[in-house]
Amino acid sequence: HRYPQAKGMPKFRNTVAEWFLKRFGVKLDPEKEIISLIGSKEGVAHLCMSYLDPGYYNLVPDPAYPVYYNTTILAGGKVYLFNLDEKNNFLPDFGKIPQKIVEKSKIIFLNYPNNPTSAIVEDEAFYKEAIRFAKKNNIILCYDNAYSEITFGDYVAPSILQFDGAKDVAIEFHSFSKTFSMAGWRIGFVVGNEQIISQLEKFKSF
Repeated sequence: HRYPQAKGMPKFRNTVAEWFLKRFGVKLDPEKEIISLIGSKEGVAHLCMSYLDPGYYNLVPDPAYPVYYNTTILAGGKVYLFNLDEKNNFLPDFGKIPQKIVEKSKIIFLNYPNNPTSAIVEDEAFYKEAIRFAKKNNIILCYDNAYSEITFGDYVAPSILQFDGAKDVAIEFHSFSKTFSMAGWRIGFVVGNEQIISQLEKFKSF
């Protein structure tokens, strides 16, 4: 019942770090690489406001969770929709995004297991390709992993942070709403790149 730090209570962040190591095998610094959120929606919105300059683009999948689109507009940016085609297992073709758009882009949103298509990524080469694309073009890779714990059969969803180089460009969102059926509690967290995390923390503190 006290006002917490903008980044969240230390006990919560330490617990997230413990869970992430156990679940994904990824070691995180609770002080610099984890922030608690008022639901992941709030984090996505504030990320856009932290980084998106007016007139610049966010790369948004089509179809997608509407918040990626809406918060880009609210932050004064432009949306470039890239197609998720069933013929390609609802995975994007980064090469089809025009270079003139890429050069004015700040954030790319990816989300697997996917909302609304339910698609999953079975070939891990996709994650490596996404990381290379973001690095090459100096774009923040915003990976929404809200459904990581809701999978079927033998499939286990990874974290993008498991892959080499991801921490250089990526942050990953998780939501208690889906994992623990706690939608009304408004709890989530974001982990990943220290510099990106620090700017989001600064915005949240204001």
